[in-house]
Amino acid sequence: MSRLSYLTNKYLISSVTALITALSALLTMGLPGLALQYNPPNRGAPSNTWDAGSRTGPCGDLTAVQPTETNWGETLRSHPTFGIYVSEPATNLTFELKHEGSQEILHRVTFEQLDGPGMSLYTLPDSAPALEPDQHYRWQVSLECEQFNTVHIQYNDSRAAGGMIIRRVASDELQAHLATTTDADKPALLGANGFWYDMVHTLLIQQVQQPETEQWTDAWQRVLLHPMVQLNTLMEATVVDACLVPKPLSE
Repeated sequence: MSRLSYLTNKYLISSVTALITALSALLTMGLPGLALQYNPPNRGAPSNTWDAGSRTGPCGDLTAVQPTETNWGETLRSHPTFGIYVSEPATNLTFELKHEGSQEILHRVTFEQLDGPGMSLYTLPDSAPALEPDQHYRWQVSLECEQFNTVHIQYNDSRAAGGMIIRRVASDELQAHLATTTDADKPALLGANGFWYDMVHTLLIQQVQQPETEQWTDAWQRVLLHPMVQLNTLMEATVVDACLVPKPLSE
């Protein structure tokens, strides 16, 4: 190989490497115009994860909107939003929040009615304890239902779904990007930095606030088909309630 060829190849390799590095940096920052891509955090999986992402029964499906392969995700919010999918209307669904490894219930509410099929969003109220940074929390939704078959035999069933959530503190760089990024581009920024719950919340709110576009559908389906997510059954699901209201305590 001549010295000229060697220098030319070395320059091309260096240029390609620089381009890949630059594109990776842009994706990490989540700059406008880039396609949404969930980038799971590489901070080590929590111990004692459990498979409670989705449950089926005689009254339909109950699914926690979270990565099914890990059953955990991260948030920047002290009072995050959780996604719950039911394949048909459900009544008296209970939400509970606990510290991982503890039986003490930090927050518990019951919802009188969930419309379905579709996804409902529940945001922890200010009256609930704030999630502490770097602490592991377990959340769960559960319900009991009754159904009669064609020969009028009653079936009772209980179902539960949920997962783990961890709050993180945003770096100064990420805070600066969040402050200057448009609402339309925030899901990409949050997804690129691995904040599952915030990415899903902002993405689904977009669906509620404006007509669904081909670009939005493509982004949502890309998230659901991610190897660590695999929520294929929610491909056609829409948000039916963006602000779940608990049943009054007096009832």
